[in-house]
Amino acid sequence: METIRDLDKETINGIEKLCKLNHDSAEGFLSAADEMTSDVVADTFRVTSKERERQRDQLATCLGVNHEKIPSGGTALGTAHRWWLDARAALNGHDDEVVLIEAARGEKAIEDEYEDVLIKTAGSPLNELLQRHLESIKSSRRRLERLKEMNA
Repeated sequence: METIRDLDKETINGIEKLCKLNHDSAEGFLSAADEMTSDVVADTFRVTSKERERQRDQLATCLGVNHEKIPSGGTALGTAHRWWLDARAALNGHDDEVVLIEAARGEKAIEDEYEDVLIKTAGSPLNELLQRHLESIKSSRRRLERLKEMNA
């Protein structure tokens, strides 16, 4: 039986992936915050970056108690997405709406990964934590959508 201190390999793999994605998300929001013309959007991005850092730290703790290596960075896809976000923003005159569209797209991607991990690890002792993270991500995506509508 899986316990918090003896997680199944499938759960460990999912946690490692989510750790990296949260790192990517935190880095992306922090980087984008500096490019925003709206203080409201920039502040929202900074707060979201902190939320993703907190989520990553919680997942890293779970890996640590299982004597697993904690990922030190993100994914190649996350790096590419940040590059694309920077390029797209530059091409569009650092238009906040364009960055908000990409940020919401990134949130949808991490949301999908959480849902996938939750399905693969059904019954895991970490499901409650993962559900809380997923709800935070969904809330963030809704907030981004509202900001995009306000900036349209």
